[in-house]
Amino acid sequence: MNFTQATNTLLGANGPLETDVKPLLNHAAQQADDLLQSTAEALHQQRERLQERAEHTREQVSTYVREEPVKSLLMAAAAGAVLMGVTALLMRGRSHRDH
Repeated sequence: MNFTQATNTLLGANGPLETDVKPLLNHAAQQADDLLQSTAEALHQQRERLQERAEHTREQVSTYVREEPVKSLLMAAAAGAVLMGVTALLMRGRSHRDH
């Protein structure tokens, strides 16, 4: 159920409230529906752009690894060593706080 349908359901009875408030609420509900739709479209477009960039980056990395396997292996080992060092520091800091 969208905002417009919810508003119509809430204001189903005839009377002064319906004639005075219903048009305003319907307009606000329609604006909310439009905003929701445009936001969903923008998120969808952003997701597609990010997927394209990720695919392009993956292709570049794959090409580099094929062309420079030794350098790639050394960079991966260095990155792993850095991550292990950071993890060790974090774990050491945590164990000192626990005591």
